[in-house]
Amino acid sequence: MKLSSRTITAIKMFIDLGEHYDEGYISLVDIANRKDLSKKFLEQIVPLYKTNDLLLGNRGNQGGYRLAKSPNQISLKDIVYISETNLGKNSSNDYIINDVVDGLDKLIDDYFASITLDKLIEKEQSSYSNSYCI
Repeated sequence: MKLSSRTITAIKMFIDLGEHYDEGYISLVDIANRKDLSKKFLEQIVPLYKTNDLLLGNRGNQGGYRLAKSPNQISLKDIVYISETNLGKNSSNDYIINDVVDGLDKLIDDYFASITLDKLIEKEQSSYSNSYCI
């Protein structure tokens, strides 16, 4: 399975928003700079997540975006399935093939659902400490 650039960018954005969850609304410029992402690309994907109630937006000088739920209440499945439109789609008319693919889809669903944003944040932060050098 290969995740799209849109999904990978969204995951990085959500990790950043989770890392700064207690700081209020975060601008896309700040997220783009910290995660080395395109601000224009972030602007394109944010509406998907606002529409699906995972992000809140605020306009104005102190505007930006924040998570609509705490990081422990957002799963990787929530993030991935919004931007990946072809996951879990099977076009076969064969019962046996459908049964196998349905089983695989369930495994993928369960795996993505088991990973919450707070776990991804922990993993990200532990990678910072592992790359420290003097």
